Amino acid sequence: MAGRTYDVIVIGAGSAGCVVAARLAEAGASVLLLEAGGPGDSTSIRVPALIDAQLDGPEDWGYRTVAQPELIGRRIFLSRGRCLGGTSAINAMVYMRGNRGDYDRWRDLGNAGWGYEAVLPLFRRSEGNRQFGAPFHGTDGPLVVSGYPPGNPIHQAFLSAAAEAGLPFNPDVNGAEQEGAGPFQATIGPMGRSSTAVAFLRPAMARPNLTVATDALATRLTLDRARVTGVSFLRMGQAERAAAGEVILCGGALNSPQLLMLSGIGPAGALAEAGIAPVLDLPGVGQNLQDHLQVAVRFQIDRPVTPHGLTGAEAAAAVAQSLTEGRGPLHTNFCESGAFVRTDPADPWPDVQIHCEGTFAPFYFDGAATDRHGFGLLMNVCRPASRGTVRLHSANPLDRPRIDPCYLSDPADMATSLRGLRLCLAIGGAPAWGPLGTRRIDPAPGAEDSDAALEAYIRRVATTIWHPAGTCRMGQDGMAVADDRLRVHGIANLRVADASVMPRLVSGNPNAACIMIGERAADLVLGRGAEVA
Repeated sequence: MAGRTYDVIVIGAGSAGCVVAARLAEAGASVLLLEAGGPGDSTSIRVPALIDAQLDGPEDWGYRTVAQPELIGRRIFLSRGRCLGGTSAINAMVYMRGNRGDYDRWRDLGNAGWGYEAVLPLFRRSEGNRQFGAPFHGTDGPLVVSGYPPGNPIHQAFLSAAAEAGLPFNPDVNGAEQEGAGPFQATIGPMGRSSTAVAFLRPAMARPNLTVATDALATRLTLDRARVTGVSFLRMGQAERAAAGEVILCGGALNSPQLLMLSGIGPAGALAEAGIAPVLDLPGVGQNLQDHLQVAVRFQIDRPVTPHGLTGAEAAAAVAQSLTEGRGPLHTNFCESGAFVRTDPADPWPDVQIHCEGTFAPFYFDGAATDRHGFGLLMNVCRPASRGTVRLHSANPLDRPRIDPCYLSDPADMATSLRGLRLCLAIGGAPAWGPLGTRRIDPAPGAEDSDAALEAYIRRVATTIWHPAGTCRMGQDGMAVADDRLRVHGIANLRVADASVMPRLVSGNPNAACIMIGERAADLVLGRGAEVA
């Protein structure tokens, strides 16, 4: 590995990186894939319901933001995957593409080949959907996408309550239209989580032209003037270097700009402050950070219809059932239904997403009671107006980046959050919940009597849903980092392919969009699809 020259080095074996590496290896290219974490094959990753076990664990970068003034000075925990599969190995597995308008907007911002009609075939190529087919879905791709068995009383009640609140039913929010309430799908297969490591990378690892290096932290791009020649990295703590004809950054919205800046590519002033000599003054690196800020409304129920209270033996049996039979109380991500809603009639497509989560999620409320059956309605603004930054603390590649999402810094986000929160309160108060013996816990009864009380609640409890994007955005203007073929402006042989290239965050969970970006990146490297407008 050390000293070898590859056709391509892919940095980061995450949602996009596994796709890029596997597709290029399938086409015959010699590929080195560097991943800072380990194999990511633990039981808690494989069993869908054990999501919480990954948070802040060994397969999680476990980042924190700087103090957020609009969230009463709180530092927000920002989970990112650190293992094969990246965040697709520790996320909530919701399969969501976003709205067709998101991609048409990317195209209209000067990014040819990124409109909805151009990217839809890439989504279909990846997808092995167990429920839906053409024209919007693929059925023979490597990524397992599935629905859930009918009959879960919480999600049945949610869909009835949403109808009582005036929301139309939508059986497929990834289909012809996004708006409405309906069942959600997930990247869950018969034997558990279908991460990009499971779906794309592991089948490709038998190829002799693909080398996968775990515990390999990229520390700097090696450069010859304005041309990338390879990567320096620490593997098991030892410094190594590899060369390549092309390097593709797939580290995500936090780590890709970090590595660019560590390599002297970024805003010259910020680099100098961190003690790094600028190689290329590229002011957009680390700018344009966007994220979905989520607010949870929690309810207690009397009926014992969640996995709460399983004995140790019952939980062990449920784990075995999930892994061997692909069913049971732990073969779920709990987010089996939800909605996309236009709370502002002037908006051309939904501005609020709601997840109905059929259990209590302790990480949304520090110290909140979870010793009972319950559910949550989790609301986030689809397209936040607030913009933040990723910066370096120092020139040390082992230092964590300085992450400042600037949540709620644009007043429009609070206004939309208030409308979305009131909608969740209306849905949660609908008669359909009565048979479950439902009582609201948070926000406390009476908070809905004033916007001021709800705004204070938002500032106290709002947290990320872990969808950072936009920090190496595509475009042609002076703040763009990459062009529409994902090539970094001003640096030869270097591309970025992950959520950081999104000019605008998609209206929904972005994992599927990151996989699509990986498919597009592989096509571009191989010279396929460049003519698509």
